[in-house]
Amino acid sequence: MALLQFVNNVGEDLEQGDVVVIAPRQPETPGQMGLPSIEVELAGAPYDSSVCGVVFDLYVEHKPDDGQATDSAESEENRQSDPKATSAPSGPFAADELERLDRSKIAPGQMGQLAVSGICAVCKVDADIAPIEPGDLLTTSATKGHAQKVVDLSKAAGSVLGKALGSLKEGKGAIPVLVTLQ
Repeated sequence: MALLQFVNNVGEDLEQGDVVVIAPRQPETPGQMGLPSIEVELAGAPYDSSVCGVVFDLYVEHKPDDGQATDSAESEENRQSDPKATSAPSGPFAADELERLDRSKIAPGQMGQLAVSGICAVCKVDADIAPIEPGDLLTTSATKGHAQKVVDLSKAAGSVLGKALGSLKEGKGAIPVLVTLQ
């Protein structure tokens, strides 16, 4: 089971289940353990070998309770009054703040976590290319942020996102997948 931290520099909210690829330009600033945080973009081309995972969660750290009252109510009020602030910034949060967070959206500049290997996650898919059944291999799609069924194995090398655990006969939706980048 592997989660990878990333920074949303897409310029719009990323949502849980979005399929993402490695951005062509990567940050030079060191992140955890001296490694840079990866920057991602929404997938938007079929069989993209730069696929790197599925948006899983907002990255947050628990702030230990020091027994003092926090100004979390005030910061929550400020977030609600700012139409551009769709969720709280990444960073340490008190337990009561964690309960109110919408962890399914990662706003620009926030850190998130990608499901990259051995994790079951909800994934956005486009079944208009081909119906999806459990066990089907999935790859990136021309539909921004979505996966599709692998219909041409000769193109799939390096672009497989994982295996479908659910089905979708047509249209766009979200299904559970086992993320197994290949």
